Amino acid sequence: MQTFFIRSLLFLFLVLPSVGNSQSFNAYKKAGDEAFQAKDYNAAMHYYAQAIAKNDKDPYLCYRYALSAQSFSAFEVAEDYLLKTLKADKEKAFPEAVYHLGMVYKNLGQYEQAIQQFNRFITENSQGGLREKAIEEISACGRAMALLEEPDQMEIVHLGKSINTAYSEFGALKRGDTLYYSSYRFDNKKDKTIPSRKNSKVLISVKNGQGRLLRKFNDEEANTAHVTFSLDGNRIYYNVCTYGIGLDIKCTLFYKEKDNRGRWKKTGIALPDTVNLKNFTSTQPTIGYDSVEQTEVLFFASDRPGGAGGLDIWKVSVGKEDKKFGDPMPVEAVNTSDNEITPFFDVERQVLYFSSDRVQAMGGYDIFSWKMNQGDAVVEQLFPPVNSSFNDIYYVLNEEGETGYFSSNRPGTYYLDKSNKACCNDIYYFRPIPPEEKMDSFLVEDNSLAPLPLPKQEPALEKEPETLEDFLPLALYFDNDEPDKRTRRTTTRKNYDETFQKYYPKKELFGENFAAPLEEDQKEEALLLVEDFFENEVGKGHRYLMLFSEILLKRLENGEEVEIFIKGFTSPRAQSDYNLSLGKRRVSCLKNHFFDYKNKIFKPYIDAGNLRITERSFGETSAALNVSDALEDLRNSVFSPAASRERRVEIVEIKIGEE
Repeated sequence: MQTFFIRSLLFLFLVLPSVGNSQSFNAYKKAGDEAFQAKDYNAAMHYYAQAIAKNDKDPYLCYRYALSAQSFSAFEVAEDYLLKTLKADKEKAFPEAVYHLGMVYKNLGQYEQAIQQFNRFITENSQGGLREKAIEEISACGRAMALLEEPDQMEIVHLGKSINTAYSEFGALKRGDTLYYSSYRFDNKKDKTIPSRKNSKVLISVKNGQGRLLRKFNDEEANTAHVTFSLDGNRIYYNVCTYGIGLDIKCTLFYKEKDNRGRWKKTGIALPDTVNLKNFTSTQPTIGYDSVEQTEVLFFASDRPGGAGGLDIWKVSVGKEDKKFGDPMPVEAVNTSDNEITPFFDVERQVLYFSSDRVQAMGGYDIFSWKMNQGDAVVEQLFPPVNSSFNDIYYVLNEEGETGYFSSNRPGTYYLDKSNKACCNDIYYFRPIPPEEKMDSFLVEDNSLAPLPLPKQEPALEKEPETLEDFLPLALYFDNDEPDKRTRRTTTRKNYDETFQKYYPKKELFGENFAAPLEEDQKEEALLLVEDFFENEVGKGHRYLMLFSEILLKRLENGEEVEIFIKGFTSPRAQSDYNLSLGKRRVSCLKNHFFDYKNKIFKPYIDAGNLRITERSFGETSAALNVSDALEDLRNSVFSPAASRERRVEIVEIKIGEE
């Protein structure tokens, strides 16, 4: 069957069958059906949308589009088109649409609406397997609402852009000051499909720094992911997954040992065939210890025969002396006919954590726990906010046993498909809320109740600026020798948005040129650096400029006087007088943004003197000393993030005065 690894990480990048714009309604419908049958739900959505554009009253198309969106985790789109299906389905040809609408509401955490739809489905359908499931789902929604009534015990923190991207990040594991994790975003240049499919690779973040590839570790032609360490630290287990046709992928467990210098050996060793059973997936390893059997145990997820169905949790013993592997056994106490995935074992407390999409989940995958070697132990569901109505997976604890990480596609995650709010998983950190912060209120001097102040801890998401001063300094970046190449003019007719729209799409060009001469591991790190610069500095700067402009307009409309101070920078590739002119052109370019913004909406304020823009240009004298000025060294003087970072203007100061 299709593995969770594929469903959660791969679907957005599969091949779209060739259907030209001039093709007929039937051609789009057929292509959508073929993609749907292949479980390529993103492609199915694409083709059904084209067909719906030609006939938006067809209940079959609305239904198939809705089911594709549901499988793609685009739940708001699924809700919309399930409602359209029910409205258009005069013949009652799609009775299961009501059940699926209930499931979509459950995934969105709208449990009362979900219960209404499940009750409606039960009333309209006197028999069938889905009727029994609907009855179970009503109970599950009731439990979910009860869980939400419990006070939060944990604070959830999104790790931000040093770790997370619009693609999927998952499988976090902390050792010392290093966070190991996997990311599904790397190009596979040897993949023959069009477009080529992405690969996952293992990265590390040291002391909460920017994530970078684990050097000389990742397979260059396959997906590498999910690291875990032996108890003595001398082995690192991981899995390698290879593509078949379309959605088909198989994962195999490997390990590496340390060489004489304490580094991981270059070549990994596949676990024996009894573990890596041919034609089945073995994935998501985690190391544990059986305190009764006194042996190290490797837990993993697999779809092999002998389980309860779907993906199940399996375990295999690891010999203490010879490190040989025993025979794999299913962990029967936790497996169901649904999917059980992403195991993690807390050695000290002898607790197995895993995720499952069983009916008891709040929606999608929830995290569960089970205490091993305790005869009457039952599987327990973790409380919100760790669990949510979305997918909550890859739960791990840090060494002290109170904090840890998990991955989720809950709101707040960086979406790759922003229009549909679909894909992908980000890594979140959790920590206990101190007891004094769990109170709903506290007594003030007059013994009245007042709201409890918010804890002074880092926010779950990066906070957007709310005042003009919050943006400072606001850096905005330019392409090499832009605006207006090879001139000593000090002004330009271009505004910043024009230059940004031409510069930002050059991310791949800059990455390729900066990475070109490097070895493979270093090349991937170089590409990451360029991607991070374009996403988190160039793109963010432009977005913040638009937000800055909106806040500025409101301040001016309220009668305030505002003076903006701008400073220009350049990279040192030309003579100082040329750079001084270039810096002035960049300041001029930003000034033009305020002159042109929203059909010159700032012009009356500029003419009246309520908005003043003052220039501070510094040319090359402000360039960092480590930036190359060698004209022949294009890699470092043009394409490097260090040089690119110098080609900017900054809004450095704001002065506010009232009329």
